[in-house]
Amino acid sequence: MRRALTLPVVWLAAGLAAASPGAGQPVAVFPAETSLVNVAVTVEDAQGRPIDGLGARDFVLSEDGRKQRIDLCARMGDPGAGSTTLDVALLVDASDSMLETLRRSQEAAVRFLTSLPNAQELIVVVFDQAQRVERFDRDHPQGLFERLRDVPDGGNTALRDAIVFSLETLGTSNGRSALVLLPDGIDTVSATEPAALEKAVQSTAVTIYPVAYPAAPGGDGPDPREALKGLRRLAEISGGRLFPLANEQALPGVFDEIVADLRAQYVLGFAPDGAGAPGRLRKISVKVPGHRKAVVRHRVGYRLQR
Repeated sequence: MRRALTLPVVWLAAGLAAASPGAGQPVAVFPAETSLVNVAVTVEDAQGRPIDGLGARDFVLSEDGRKQRIDLCARMGDPGAGSTTLDVALLVDASDSMLETLRRSQEAAVRFLTSLPNAQELIVVVFDQAQRVERFDRDHPQGLFERLRDVPDGGNTALRDAIVFSLETLGTSNGRSALVLLPDGIDTVSATEPAALEKAVQSTAVTIYPVAYPAAPGGDGPDPREALKGLRRLAEISGGRLFPLANEQALPGVFDEIVADLRAQYVLGFAPDGAGAPGRLRKISVKVPGHRKAVVRHRVGYRLQR
């Protein structure tokens, strides 16, 4: 019988105060101990409906092409599934239009934050070139929006910095988290480069759900189409979904879809062998042989730091 290994997983240095990384500054990491690597997996049929009732024997999980024994299989929405607890951050652009959208969608936002499956830590990060953290209190949900009334309109947009900051702030015992992004514009001033952001995302068990407003190309700034590609990439490498948003009236429905997606997730845990260079990307593949037409979404890989 193989013994579960205790291996360090890369996690970002925790910080709760509003801050903005300095230009050219590397992403800081420190090791956190865990015995299993957790992989959140969504399995849907050809019509996009979740496939229920799967167990460990229904999955084939491989790391770098080598089949792994699945030591944990749990459904995200199952009550009492302590191993699947989740921390969630809602990132909101501090521009006036996005804050007003969230304020006008208070009921939908409260329903979203209170109905998340097995949620442990819930925060809202309001950002422009810096970040401000608001913790969501389930017992006093409207207090969040009372505090948001005092948030001034934002200036420049540092979305990549805000994502890294949120990963730092969310730090949990098992490193599982979800980020819901509500950017109103494109990134203009982030010190974090796209490659560094991607590496940081791969170093956590985060599922990212970008909710993107439409933006027409034009002007002298970055191309909105490239920004949308970047958001789609974050969703793909983390096992999440990109939600293009036609208008703010569609936001409540998008929130409901994200909750449904999280509830449908399975969590698979395995103990890797620990071989290989620290920090390298270990590629993950998950298949469901009994449902060959199923669409399977999960993070594409992870990084261990020793």
